[in-house]
Amino acid sequence: MEIHRRKKIEIVVESGMVPDVVEWLVAHGVKGYTTVPKVSGFGRQGRRQTEEISRVFENTLVIAIAPEETARLILIESVERLRDYAAIVYLSDVEVARPDHF
Repeated sequence: MEIHRRKKIEIVVESGMVPDVVEWLVAHGVKGYTTVPKVSGFGRQGRRQTEEISRVFENTLVIAIAPEETARLILIESVERLRDYAAIVYLSDVEVARPDHF
């Protein structure tokens, strides 16, 4: 079995921004994604956690896998595109068995 290298894109973003983020990824040819709602954590903007009454501060993790060139372009564009939002984008190396899926 041949193994192929790709990049995993992980974007933690305000939940209200998820439709825009997904549209942006698809516009770059990303073939699929996974969303994990209600993620929480601590960082530059302080503690981010899900409020039970309101979704105002709720974050979602968007995960996608793409070729390196695509992933790096998304990372570069994220600086401007997500500037005014509580968001973080990072890339990591992954290996996949079915490259046509990504």
